[in-house]
Amino acid sequence: MKPTPVVFDGCFGWLHPAQGLRGVVLCGPYGYEELCAHRAWKSFAEGLAAAGLPTLRFDYPGSGDSAGDDSEPDRVRAWVDSVKAAVRRLREDTGVTELTLVGYRMGSLLATAAAQELADEGQGVDTLALVSPITSGRKALRELQTLAAIVLRPVCNPEPPERASWLNVIGMPVTPETALALGALNPFDRPALPAPRILIADRPEGKTPVKLATRWRAMGAVAEPMGVSGVMELVQQPQGAQAAAVLEPVLRWIAAGPVASGATPPPDRPAGLMMPTAVERPVFFGSAPELFGVYCTPVLADPAGNRPAILFLNSGATHHVGSGRATVVQARRLAARGYASLRIDAAGIGDSPDRPGFPDNLLYNKEVITDVRAALNWLEEQGHERVVVIGLCAGGTPALHAGLGDDRVVGQIVLNPGRFELGGGIAVMDLMRTVAFRSTREYLLEALKPARLRASIRKPARTIGLAKRLAGRFIRKTLIRTGMTRHALRMFRRLSAEGRRVLVVYSSGDMTLAEFYLHLGEGGRALDGLPGIEVVYLDRSDHSLTVWEARDRLDRLIDRHLTCLESAAQSDPTVSGLTSWSLGLPGGLPSGERVG
Repeated sequence: MKPTPVVFDGCFGWLHPAQGLRGVVLCGPYGYEELCAHRAWKSFAEGLAAAGLPTLRFDYPGSGDSAGDDSEPDRVRAWVDSVKAAVRRLREDTGVTELTLVGYRMGSLLATAAAQELADEGQGVDTLALVSPITSGRKALRELQTLAAIVLRPVCNPEPPERASWLNVIGMPVTPETALALGALNPFDRPALPAPRILIADRPEGKTPVKLATRWRAMGAVAEPMGVSGVMELVQQPQGAQAAAVLEPVLRWIAAGPVASGATPPPDRPAGLMMPTAVERPVFFGSAPELFGVYCTPVLADPAGNRPAILFLNSGATHHVGSGRATVVQARRLAARGYASLRIDAAGIGDSPDRPGFPDNLLYNKEVITDVRAALNWLEEQGHERVVVIGLCAGGTPALHAGLGDDRVVGQIVLNPGRFELGGGIAVMDLMRTVAFRSTREYLLEALKPARLRASIRKPARTIGLAKRLAGRFIRKTLIRTGMTRHALRMFRRLSAEGRRVLVVYSSGDMTLAEFYLHLGEGGRALDGLPGIEVVYLDRSDHSLTVWEARDRLDRLIDRHLTCLESAAQSDPTVSGLTSWSLGLPGGLPSGERVG
């Protein structure tokens, strides 16, 4: 049965229906770890449903597609309450008589706290399964602080005074109040059982499962430790659906034993979210496969009717919420200014199904243009004849190509695009191993470090692989520099000639700039004088634009770009575009210096 989008207590989720009366509620990781595990977590839910267990997965308040923001007060209380609300919703919608609560990483902390409160209220769950659990709020906070320091230390960017005391965890805010409440959350030390039957799964070398199982057995629970390899790797970078195989032992444990049938199909309810300035609803578009997106519209309709809709593409293999939830925040911010938007998952990414014949998380694949065209068709059916396409990193390339020959695309905003060509695609893991984002000198210096050299001597295949990648890079650079392949310049010239208005934004010093300069010269000088093409550099910013102060400057760039598009449409819809200009924004290039 097809999964159904659901909304409850301001939370967005998916109900995966099945016949069994044993239900499962999934409490996923938090923040960046959730972005990495999202597709595998979806596949895990599908596997549970295929085993006959109705399963509900959801986004915590202020995260993912749910309402709110993590800068709001009482976050920890809201997170725990959302788990309890999910349990109630699954019971109400399916009639399950047995319930398993599954927590992963920080989700284990929240699931355990919720299970204990439900037990105190006489509505306890039957089974608790914890995967790589973080066993105290203090440990969770330390991990968040470490992650924030590692990622943002190189940027050294001062945040505005009102956010100076906040913790920026790769774009996700943790306020002092949230940090205090999270540090005080300690459900594992309570002298009460969270459930009568408990599984604790972690790395085979981990000591936590045995320690917790021994403690809970002494209190009368049936508690079982389990060693599972790969559970931490799942939350370190975006994973494909096949990565859910890591969780197969957990799935088999949950589904073991006879399961009575008789669960009811979920009722047909609207799954829209009403917020103060925006209304969001899940949508399906295209065919073979049918893709997923979230349509965000202003509460108040645009009286002038001249604003373009915004189409957000995936940033790399991150699903439609964006790095640090930036796409959700941007969509709702623009809705407050009167812009409708659609944020989508291309086939094989996020919540969209696989693309037949292709692996998951494939980047720079020319087939993605089919998905973009399907999204444009859907927006046109809703009355949006003019669209601006926005893409970050690997999403920037299809955003550029989308405007070629399609007059519905009036503008593009591309952020730190890593390449300019689309082809057969490249997997995330393979892309990380390439030298595309480093100079040859940097790559060789890394490879010649003693530890790397010793590893290469032990494994000659690594040396052969390095030689092949460097040779491929040399050939590619030669072809570009001799003019044998000038597709990037031809593409920008065509976009300019067709009247598209393109804003290209690079974080100063970003790893992707080497590719930009390779194709278009130092500073992008080959784009000089092209009408409608603008290049801007953001100082003190990271690749994924998770630094809030840099995001503020990006917001102003986006607003100006959209305002120019509206002004041009009002004065003369046939105007081909404006020449590049200097913005002189704080933190950007000095005023008067050419930026396009």
